[in-house]
Amino acid sequence: GQFFRKHPAGRALYDWFGENLFRSDMSSSDVRMGDLLIHEGAPAEAEKHAAKVFNADSTYFVMNGTSTANKVVINALLHPGDVVLFDRNNHKSVHHGALVQVGAKPVYLETGRNPFGFIGGVDEHCFEEDYLRAEIAKVDPEKAKAKRPFRLALIQLGTYDGTIYNARQVIDRIGHLCDYILFDSAWVGYEQFIPMLRDCSPLLLELGPDDPGVMVT
Repeated sequence: GQFFRKHPAGRALYDWFGENLFRSDMSSSDVRMGDLLIHEGAPAEAEKHAAKVFNADSTYFVMNGTSTANKVVINALLHPGDVVLFDRNNHKSVHHGALVQVGAKPVYLETGRNPFGFIGGVDEHCFEEDYLRAEIAKVDPEKAKAKRPFRLALIQLGTYDGTIYNARQVIDRIGHLCDYILFDSAWVGYEQFIPMLRDCSPLLLELGPDDPGVMVT
């Protein structure tokens, strides 16, 4: 807190929170606590525990929330020109990661709103394989013929207004067309702990060798 006290605004912050707050401030890279950047120590143990709780193969804590987690996954999986299946309900971080940073080619899934403006799910016909291959052909005719034309499907698992997908149905309908599916769960994440919502959880699915890789942020 020494630096804060050298400026009027910083001094006000220091006086409001008190000296003990700044005395207890420690870098996340302090070796005694474990380094978040290389996943060691206490953070690594916490990640392993979170993976067990959420039934994930691996879990990584990401600073700056789901927005950054989305871009981490997207930049790890995509290359320029890859075709992505793109839910129009996706958060702007997904637009930024897939379309701006990477330069992927989107095939958009149509979504609905009710008369009150509430955000709904993807229209039923958009999950039909013939429809999707016809849409792919508009942006990349060659990849439309591939067994798995989509490198990544980007799905908003729960909308801001509370519409939640059945993850099993999504994978059954489009999984065979995708290498990977990213479910953005920023607005949910609790579904696997509520019995009536368990089918909505991507992390509780029993996946086979022909199913796509599944990431959840």
